[in-house]
Amino acid sequence: MSTENLAAVLEAVGTALKQLNLPIPSPGENELLIRNHAIAANPADYKIRDFPSHLKQFPTVLGSDVCGIVSAVGSGVTKFKVGDRVAGFALVIANNKLEHGAWQTYTILEESATMRIPEWLSYEDGATFPMAFATAAVAYFERLGIARPVSVSSTEAQQSGILVWGASSSTGSAGVQLAKELGFKVFATASPKNHEYLKSLGAYAVVDYRDPDVVSKLAQLAKEAGTPLRLGFDSISEGNSSLLSANTLLASGGQDSKLVLVGPWPTDDEKPAGVDISMTIAAFAFVHHVEMGSWMFNEYLPQAIEEKKIVPAPKVQVVDGGIGAAQEALNIVKAGVSATKIVVRVD
Repeated sequence: MSTENLAAVLEAVGTALKQLNLPIPSPGENELLIRNHAIAANPADYKIRDFPSHLKQFPTVLGSDVCGIVSAVGSGVTKFKVGDRVAGFALVIANNKLEHGAWQTYTILEESATMRIPEWLSYEDGATFPMAFATAAVAYFERLGIARPVSVSSTEAQQSGILVWGASSSTGSAGVQLAKELGFKVFATASPKNHEYLKSLGAYAVVDYRDPDVVSKLAQLAKEAGTPLRLGFDSISEGNSSLLSANTLLASGGQDSKLVLVGPWPTDDEKPAGVDISMTIAAFAFVHHVEMGSWMFNEYLPQAIEEKKIVPAPKVQVVDGGIGAAQEALNIVKAGVSATKIVVRVD
């Protein structure tokens, strides 16, 4: 094992990430030490870097999406061994522990938040899965109340469709794939350039979110398909996306619809009556819903990936420079990307 743990450290809110060598941590009970080979950037990373948040302990290491090899296991770990190729959700945003941050050579993962990846999957592609699918899993199984399948191959067709707004994002792409595997006809919104991409992931229909008639068009498509939209997932929760998502559910599924967001409801918009609105947070899969999160990461997702029912998406853009490229990677995400996941390779 390498004796260096190069990390991109945040010393205070609003400052640039600083490269430092940190001690290599030791895994505790039910924890694994991962030697990272790829780390993916997420919007949460730059938001926590640039704005005050619930993270109060500094210095810290940000980031959630890692992929690499198990270097050591703590007591109580039964599902993984040294040498396993894995991806996982680093829980620094939940526990404020620096060693649980992604942007370093070695990261501590909880066993429940770790998933085995097949030999044929690259580390860069493996890093696309954790946050996106943890977010979608909490949304579907805990907020929308969708029943978990008995197995990857036990899917039955659902009577209603599901709306995924902003579907070309990393989280939206996960939402499309997972909903399809759960038996839903997926009605999605995205820029026209990403429509075919989303259909390749399993979307039944895709409408331009900027179309002034987007709500009525989605409702009409769902009506023609015989699958009213009573469930919705706003995977971006920016601008008027939440309001348009809610209005689509009301126009199609009517009262008693359910909508889950990835951010809070906008303060300038009144919540429409007849739609149950909640919020999903990825870390909750391993803090408040550990049994579900463990099932998703230790069982369901690895099998679905192995059988290629779920694929890495969106496409990866690798930023060269290793841990030293963390600041640049976060800035690229902040500037805005479309149907692209920013990943740093750690040699």
